Amino acid sequence: MKGTTKRIHNSGSVPSSDCLFCKIIAGKLPSYKVYEDARYLAFLDINPFATGHTLVCPKKHGETLWDMDEHEIGELFAVASRISRSVVSAMNADGFRILQNNGEAANQVVPHVHVHVIPNMLEDKGKFAPRQKLSPEEMQRAAEAISKELLG
Repeated sequence: MKGTTKRIHNSGSVPSSDCLFCKIIAGKLPSYKVYEDARYLAFLDINPFATGHTLVCPKKHGETLWDMDEHEIGELFAVASRISRSVVSAMNADGFRILQNNGEAANQVVPHVHVHVIPNMLEDKGKFAPRQKLSPEEMQRAAEAISKELLG
């Protein structure tokens, strides 16, 4: 596949040993995990746009989609799609948003590929909510509800 050789700017670029998400994947940092398989991990965003806002990321470190092959990208979005069904059901949402940022200019905060799955309510149509700070109890309840839907 032909493509550009331009590097996407991430001022927060770090080796995988210092990557926040790699540390979560390795269990060195806590998270509200909702799904895990051999290649992917899904956990709640610590500063969500909505209760149940989930991040889906590959366990293999890479900063942007350009660090993945097409098969891996397809798998990542297939997992995100599966997670979205459980997030919508568990949060009793009316819809969901899939968001994937590449590079600092696109608002990528953590330089590790990840997909946001954000539940939305009909009354919020046309709005983009600010980030929230939920209590540990609210986060735990949301994670358990999503995990339960995934198992069901």
